[in-house]
Amino acid sequence: MRRPSLSLKLIVAMLLPSLLAFVAFGWLARQAAARAVEVELGRRLQTLAQLVARQISEESVALLSPGDEDSRTARNLRRRLSEVREAAALSRVYVFAADHTTRVDTGPAVIGERLYRLDGSRSELSRIFAGPSPVTERSAASVLFQGHDGKLYKSGFAPIESEHGPARFAVGVDGSAALYTDLIGLQRTLLLVGLLAAVLLTGLAVLLGRRVSGPLRRLSDGAKVVGDGVLNRPVPAELLRGHDEVAVLAQTLETMRAGLLARDERLQMMLAGIAHEVRNPLGGMELFAGLLREELSPMPDGPAPDLDQARSYVARIQRELTHLQKVVTEFLLYARRPAPQLQPVDLRALLGEVKESAQATTAGSVWVDVVMPDSVRLLADPQQLRRALENLAQNAVQACQGRPDGKVTLRVEPAVQSRLRLVVTDNGAGIADDVLAKMWTPFFTTRAQGTGLGLPFVREIVSDHHGQITVTTGPQGTTFVIELPCEPPAPATPG
Repeated sequence: MRRPSLSLKLIVAMLLPSLLAFVAFGWLARQAAARAVEVELGRRLQTLAQLVARQISEESVALLSPGDEDSRTARNLRRRLSEVREAAALSRVYVFAADHTTRVDTGPAVIGERLYRLDGSRSELSRIFAGPSPVTERSAASVLFQGHDGKLYKSGFAPIESEHGPARFAVGVDGSAALYTDLIGLQRTLLLVGLLAAVLLTGLAVLLGRRVSGPLRRLSDGAKVVGDGVLNRPVPAELLRGHDEVAVLAQTLETMRAGLLARDERLQMMLAGIAHEVRNPLGGMELFAGLLREELSPMPDGPAPDLDQARSYVARIQRELTHLQKVVTEFLLYARRPAPQLQPVDLRALLGEVKESAQATTAGSVWVDVVMPDSVRLLADPQQLRRALENLAQNAVQACQGRPDGKVTLRVEPAVQSRLRLVVTDNGAGIADDVLAKMWTPFFTTRAQGTGLGLPFVREIVSDHHGQITVTTGPQGTTFVIELPCEPPAPATPG
């Protein structure tokens, strides 16, 4: 089953919550507005009903009975109610009894006719006719109802005061709820606006989806290219700009690609170097093995085998085997070197061991000295750091061979800005410029029996200790400076 695309997910994630929020907001706004309009209209109609009720006496209404529509009292009351209706823009004003029968009406009802629509406001009207409480406390309003014309109306009621007990008559005023119709129009407008907003949000989601999925698709293609082993094709530069997640992902992918490319180039170079270093001893071994075979297989009438010559061939083969074993060992150490295991290191004791090891190779022709302050401790891998210093010290000793005053100095300088300096200095002839440019390259060597892995090994060890190594050279000698942090850097916090 195909999973939905990122664009579709963005559309759903942006559109659905927005639409739900808009519909909920519109519904709540419409309900709140409708409630406010209804309450305010009811209050207004109750006030008008109270004003009309104060202008009408209970005695005059009590005189009316069925058939008195054309009486003077009925005409006067109807005229007064019609004036109020026109002045207040009401749809109907009427007086009715507690049994919901009409007494005076600006509408078509006659005296004594029952107003059945008042049954829907029975609970409100029961309070009006309940007792002698103040009129303002006994006014009421009906719920919205639909008239014969299909429009919405609301009624306000107020009792006509009685001097003989509970009210017997009340005034009702019907007002048009035209604002409700406006609210329905507002609801339609909100729906149209919501529909337009949905279209705009859909377009925005599609645009954002393309803006996001496009670069991600290109990054995916780039990752597939890297996975296929094509490492010389960099990530497009436009994807690397910025600080958003896509740019960070692109930068990470480019860093990974560059690292893989460098590792691949290094591997190719190492394979070429190891092939070269192995081929030479194998060629020599093949040559001397052939000579040894000829020497040990003389002709019947020829001289006897020269055992001394045969032994010399065997010795040459053993030397080539020793060199081959050294090359393989150095290569394995360089390729499989584990991460440093940091622990406190006594530099005085460590440099003393390095001095003894380097001095043993000089046969007394080169002096090795150690200069350092009081006992200094450093967090490092003692085995790897010793190997790096021994390599530099032995190189320095060999650079001083043949000089009557050859001297190598191993020096520790006080820490500056939490970084310690380990310095290896010799007074040899210096390093030639062409050699200086290539000396960090694996398998590059100027010695007949060298592997060319010593200095690259040193630089890798220093780098793994978060340090750096520099070299200065000249006719007066060469100085290697290793700077190491006194404390290991804090691990990066994932973010």
